Amino acid sequence: MTDVTPAAASAEEAVRVLRDDHERLLTVVGQCAIAVAAKWDSDSVTDRERVVPPFKRALDGSGALSRLPRALADAVTATGRPMAAPPVAAPPYVVVTGEGVVLRANLGDGRLVVLLRAFEVVRDGDDGNHRYRRIDDVEIEAEIV
Repeated sequence: MTDVTPAAASAEEAVRVLRDDHERLLTVVGQCAIAVAAKWDSDSVTDRERVVPPFKRALDGSGALSRLPRALADAVTATGRPMAAPPVAAPPYVVVTGEGVVLRANLGDGRLVVLLRAFEVVRDGDDGNHRYRRIDDVEIEAEIV
């Protein structure tokens, strides 16, 4: 049996709420990522500008961007911890990145950080080059730091 810290258990509960209560939103996030990747000439791109701005526009146009703060608030509620302020669809609460969407909320004793991963960053050797590739579905990673 492994010991699960209270923070890890809270983060797992946040993931469960996102999966169970925001399944449709996660589907839309995935559809937006698919639409972005469909415009690429191959299965990956090296230019961040071909990922982040079009992904953010797609999320905004689909209505997902404006729904993400509610999902974050529900995830925070699931942790049983207080949120310092109501989230909005902008940094630092909702940030569109080359990997997906990062949701952040300050808690009374830490910060909940959730990654809705829709892309992966593939490192090409030791030269620092990388490329972005669409992944299947939307993976959810959460931690309290």
